Amino acid sequence: MGDKMTMEATTSMLRTLIRRRTGQRERIWQKMKSSRRSTSAPDPTRWLLRLGVLVLAIGVASFGVIYYQDQHVDAGPSLVGRQIEGAEAAVKKAPLNITIRLQLADAYLADKRPDDALKQYDEILKADKKNRPALLGRGGALMAKGDFEGAAASYHKITKASQGGEFAGADPQLQEAHYYLGSMALKQNNAKEAVKELGLALKIQRTDSDALYLMGVARLKDGAPKLAVESLKQALLFVPTGWCEPYSQLAVAYKQLGKAPQTTYATAMADFCLKRPADAKRQLNTLTTGPVAVDALLGLATIAEAESSKTEAVTWYKKVLTVDRANIAAASGLARLGVAPGSKTSSTTQGPS
Repeated sequence: MGDKMTMEATTSMLRTLIRRRTGQRERIWQKMKSSRRSTSAPDPTRWLLRLGVLVLAIGVASFGVIYYQDQHVDAGPSLVGRQIEGAEAAVKKAPLNITIRLQLADAYLADKRPDDALKQYDEILKADKKNRPALLGRGGALMAKGDFEGAAASYHKITKASQGGEFAGADPQLQEAHYYLGSMALKQNNAKEAVKELGLALKIQRTDSDALYLMGVARLKDGAPKLAVESLKQALLFVPTGWCEPYSQLAVAYKQLGKAPQTTYATAMADFCLKRPADAKRQLNTLTTGPVAVDALLGLATIAEAESSKTEAVTWYKKVLTVDRANIAAASGLARLGVAPGSKTSSTTQGPS
């Protein structure tokens, strides 16, 4: 049982690492695009040189894999397996090419091979001890292995080197380092340290929903449920559906604050996320008047829309607008359904049950 739980935890951690690094590459691209419009932003060429392979996995890596497949046709391996084959072949041809070796290391990590990834990251750091993508990758591989102390050492090399840097306030790699330091602190039940590190991460990227969620959990563990609610609600602004944990933690925070209607609402939305729509609707229907009426009505509309019950969803969204005429979520919901906010409901429309 213990081995199974460890394997599941490792798999979950690797998925988070891969997802966040993919998101980081998109943020880097957006940063480079914005730098062309602002004289105060970093030069795009410097960003490319500094961030190296984080962009490579989107573009150049694909070319390398396609070229290798063209020379060695084999339908057997998975996509990641083919990426690894291509990268391994490329490293053999150009062993001193850091960007290609980074590609291989990242591919190993994506294939849940942290030991192999570590060997590549270490080779890179022998040649360039300050290589930040390698330090980030090494930290991720060590974290996946449960070596939090080693991972923290890699991340601290980034944070210490970046203190007072010209672009520290807009540095996605520094943001990632602080995020994972906060994540590890939370796993080690050091809530205060987690709050500090996650706060530094959020100074750089305020809309990082993962960091906002962990900040909420950390504040809850630190005995600050009111602040936890603020962070968790902000996280849900960016990922309002399909993410169960923030609603579950919200329910805990609201219960500690003695706010029964809010607790019921958060519990209902967690039930919806966990594929229990009947339980969710039953609870939300008890909240359509009172302090969380708008949230409850939006929740019922969201459930109806998810169940393809257009007529019911429209009715709920319009009820929201009778309470809050400027509600953007309700207006957006009606627009998605092709209904003008001010239009009258058809006589055949059935109201919410």
